[in-house]
Amino acid sequence: MNLLSLASAFPPHSFTQSECLTAMREADFWDILNDRSRVLLTKVLEGDGGIAKRHFMLDELSDAWTRDAQALNEAYEKAAPKMAADAVMKALAGSGYAIEDVDALFVCSCTGYLCPGVSGHVAEQLGMRENVFLQDMTGLGCGAAVPLMRAASAVVAADPEAVVITVAVEACSAAFYVEDDFGVLISTCLFGDGAAAALWSGQGGEWRVGDFESLHVPEHREKIRFTNAKGKLRNQLHKSIPIHAGDAVSKLYAKRRSEPQAWVTHGGGRDVIDQLEKVLPSGDLHYARSVMRDYGNLSSPSVLVALEKFLEESDGSEDRIWLCAFGAGFSAHSCEMVRL
Repeated sequence: MNLLSLASAFPPHSFTQSECLTAMREADFWDILNDRSRVLLTKVLEGDGGIAKRHFMLDELSDAWTRDAQALNEAYEKAAPKMAADAVMKALAGSGYAIEDVDALFVCSCTGYLCPGVSGHVAEQLGMRENVFLQDMTGLGCGAAVPLMRAASAVVAADPEAVVITVAVEACSAAFYVEDDFGVLISTCLFGDGAAAALWSGQGGEWRVGDFESLHVPEHREKIRFTNAKGKLRNQLHKSIPIHAGDAVSKLYAKRRSEPQAWVTHGGGRDVIDQLEKVLPSGDLHYARSVMRDYGNLSSPSVLVALEKFLEESDGSEDRIWLCAFGAGFSAHSCEMVRL
C-alpha cells in the first residue's frame, strides 16, 4: 500500500500550559482537590514537560470541566467529524484526487462514541459516494493509527487501484475528568485535540508501507485504559507506563525486517520518549518530541503527525522508516515504510 499524501488538522484555539493551569485554578474543582493533587498539577503545568501548547475544540478552557456527560458527548459529536473532515480535505488537496474518487474511509478514535460512527458523519459532510466503504475502529487508544493502516491495506491488496483514506481523530477535551488520582490528573496535563488523514492506493506515491506487527499485553490493561465515571470517560494511567512502553517497543523493534534510517513514533509524554530513546538506536526522537511540543499527546493521530513532520523535514537521504505507536490494552503496533 502506497502513501499518496498526508495532512493534519487542529482546532483554531490553542492554549499554553500556563493558561491551562490558570483555568484550573479558577475552576470549581480546584478547592475540592487535595493539596497533593494541586501541587502535582502546578508542578507539571509549570515545569519542563516538553509541551508548549495544546489545541482544543473549546472557546473557553472551562468548558472542558464544566460540561456534564451529555454535553461532552455532544461536543465530541461536533468536534471529531469536523477535525477529521478538515484533515481529509487537506490530504486530498493537491493529490490529484477528488472526494468522489475515494473508495474507502477508515477512522479510528477513542475519545467518544458515535453510532453510526465518525466515518459516516465525515462521509456525509464531505459528500462522499453512496457506495463508499466505511469502517470505524475503536478501543485501541493511542496506538490505533497503525492497525488502522493494516486494516486498510487489505482493501488495497484486493484492488490495487482503490483509493483509501485512513483518519485518526481525537477530541481529548471531550474526555477530561478530574479527581485525586495521579494518572487522571496527568491526563489533563498531556492530551490535546487533533486529526491526521492519509491517502493510500496500490499505485503512485513515494512510500510503501508494510511489515505490520502487533503486540498485546493484557496483564497491563488496567494500567492504561478508559473507564467510565459518572457517565464520563476517565483516563487511567499508571506511573509504570514508560517502562511498559519501552519494553513493548523493544520487542517489536526486534521483529523488524530491515534496518531503518529514521524512527517515527507516538510520543506519549516526556518520560515515555526518554524511555524509547533508551531502547531504540534512534538518538533523539525528534519528531515525537516535536509533536509533543506543538500539540501535546494527541493520542491516535500522534504518530501520523510525527510522520508528516518527517516528510516535511527530510532531506531525502532516508529510504526506510520504522513507525510505532502504542496505547490502551496494553498494546503496541509497528510497521515499516520504504521509499519507492
